[in-house]
Amino acid sequence: MDNLYLNSSALILDPLRKDPCASSMKTLIHIIQTCMGPRASLKLLQHHEGGGGILTSSSQRLLQILSVKDKISAFIISTAKTQLKKFNDNGLCCLFLILKSIHHAVLTEYPLPIIGALYSHFSNLYIECLNSASNLSIVKIDFPNLEYLRLIVLSILNSKQGCVLTSKNKDFLASLILEAFVGNISSNKLLSNFNTSIISMEGIDVNCSRLFQGVLVPISKEDANRHQKINKKIGPFRIALFITSLAGESDCPIKNIVTDSSFSVAQAKLNQLEKIIEKVIAEKIDYLFCQKVIHPYLKKKLQCAGIPFLDRLGTEVTKYIQFISGGWAITSLIVSEFSYGTISRSETVLIEGRNFLLFCSDDIPFFSLALGNYNVQSLSELQVVCQQIFNALYRVLCSRKVCYGAGCTEVYTAQLWAAKLKENSKFIQSEFGCTLGQLEFASSAFLKSVIDFCVALHQGTHLDFVTDSVHGHLWKIQDGQFPNKTDHCACGRHSALDIDSWISLPDIGKSEHLQMSTKESFQPSFKLLVLDELSCKESAFSLAFEVASMLLRTTVFIDNH
Repeated sequence: MDNLYLNSSALILDPLRKDPCASSMKTLIHIIQTCMGPRASLKLLQHHEGGGGILTSSSQRLLQILSVKDKISAFIISTAKTQLKKFNDNGLCCLFLILKSIHHAVLTEYPLPIIGALYSHFSNLYIECLNSASNLSIVKIDFPNLEYLRLIVLSILNSKQGCVLTSKNKDFLASLILEAFVGNISSNKLLSNFNTSIISMEGIDVNCSRLFQGVLVPISKEDANRHQKINKKIGPFRIALFITSLAGESDCPIKNIVTDSSFSVAQAKLNQLEKIIEKVIAEKIDYLFCQKVIHPYLKKKLQCAGIPFLDRLGTEVTKYIQFISGGWAITSLIVSEFSYGTISRSETVLIEGRNFLLFCSDDIPFFSLALGNYNVQSLSELQVVCQQIFNALYRVLCSRKVCYGAGCTEVYTAQLWAAKLKENSKFIQSEFGCTLGQLEFASSAFLKSVIDFCVALHQGTHLDFVTDSVHGHLWKIQDGQFPNKTDHCACGRHSALDIDSWISLPDIGKSEHLQMSTKESFQPSFKLLVLDELSCKESAFSLAFEVASMLLRTTVFIDNH
């Protein structure tokens, strides 16, 4: 500590209220807000060093290229990436809630640490209400009822503007995705997100997409001809899967280098690899796969022995081959005994002029979706979205819970939250040592953040929507008029037939006579129904408010730039 020196200019007091943080967050709010929901505006993004641009509104692609100089804003973006890393979705939701929570909080002259402390309590209470048995926006589902699952798939596809799909495209894709998912879960085998791979097929129509049972491995025409001549189709087949390189890279002196190939290989290293291949041949392996490169000399030995091989598989394909073959892979060349996997069948497949090998296992379910689209940008977007859908379906399988989408769950939960808050206001004041004014401001700011998220999903404002005291859902105001009897709420679950009065969104929690229904019967026949996967939403909200609370309690920032 004696040698510690801090330049006073590097200390920023109350950083959230000052530039560059304040201006950076305002810009981020504008960008993110316009990217949310089915009516999102697509953003053309290009790296500052040049290269091709991407057109997207997806958090998976948007957040990977989004860069800011302000370190607090950069930390907020990294938090949203954490949400994406864990759940593969709701990154924009997490980012937007953090930004809006801070935006509303800094409008007061009250000390931000007390607002941050209250936010933490509000967040815990909101998540408690979200998971409460009295929350009728949460629906428990039973498998294998496909209506629920189809609604989830279509809800996600409808929310992704960058995919550029027709209704026919969405229905077709939903059928393929559900066929793969149900094919996996019906086997009663070990399931994970490894059970499905997605392969991009540029230049073909979406409705020409195809589903295959097994792992599709892209190969050259020469490899396809070679495998057809060998004609190995019905197994079981023993396979050797090498994750380590078989190219023989070495740091030996130049005088020991073999020069009769395109690789620089030490003779000693090549001799070692040759012994390994001879061992594999002697043990009568049916296939040899390598994640990296196989030396040409070793390829000739395998060809002479009649053993099919593939190299340069890459990380993803290697992972899938390892998965269906029983999990065995050779990670080191310094072992006395190798472990081999097993596959049941193999065949060559031609898809729109491209050659593939298809490997199947009777013991471990796996599907490959060959996904088509004429537009390369839309195809990249669609591949990300389909992976998000598979991830969401697996989470639903584990939790057996979904919730109403399009902002209805958030608004319903907000009303439960407001009622709980009112009951415990005196206790909260005593617990946190805050004034009534501070409590009212903090609760109002927290509620505004939630409502901002709900209306941003529709690219609207607080004045464009209302809620009701019967169902507690979100409703769109049409041409300045309250919903009529034939209108439905945002998620499509309820009609306005039995609703006589409406509540403006800022007035949530102020009414003394809420009479929300206490029973709910879910009927999945509603074609307009929007459903969300619950655990991903819960995670995004929890993480967002936790980080917002932490930043609001940060009074000093050290900029060591």
